Amino acid sequence: MPRTRPVAFRIFAFAALGPALGAGPVAAQEPLSLRERIDALRAPEIVIEEPYADEIADDLAMIAAEGDALFGGEADIALFVGSDCAECAAAQAELAALAERIGVDVAVHHTDQADSAALMKRLTLDMVPSYVMPDRLIRGAMPAFVLERYLTR
Repeated sequence: MPRTRPVAFRIFAFAALGPALGAGPVAAQEPLSLRERIDALRAPEIVIEEPYADEIADDLAMIAAEGDALFGGEADIALFVGSDCAECAAAQAELAALAERIGVDVAVHHTDQADSAALMKRLTLDMVPSYVMPDRLIRGAMPAFVLERYLTR
C-alpha cells in the first residue's frame, strides 16, 4: 500500500493550520515560540460595557449632591411617600419594620410638603413610593427582602 496519500494529507493539514499556529511560509516568517503560538490561539478578551453607565453616573451625582437633604446625615435610605398613594403606607410600614430589624435609619419624605416634592423632582423620581440609597434610585414599591439585600451588602 503506498504511503503518499496519508503523507500528502498530513502536509495539507499542517499547511491549513499553519496560520492559526503562527506558522507561515518557512522563508517568510521566523518560527514562533510555544508561548506565542498558545497566545495566538487564545480567545480575545471580551470587554462588556455597561449600557447605562452614563445614566448611573448621573444618578450617583444627583444623589451625592442632594445627600444632606435626602439622608440628613444619619439615614441609610430615604423613602418618598404621598398621601394619595395606596401603596405608600404599606411600603413605609415594611421599611420601618426592616430598618428596626437590621439596624438602619430611614428618612421619610412626604411629597405633600413643597421641599420634599422639589427634592423628588430634582432626583427625577416620578412616582411614589420611591426609595433612594447612596448608590441607587428605586421607583415604585419594593419588597422588603430586596431592600434588605441592598442595605446589608
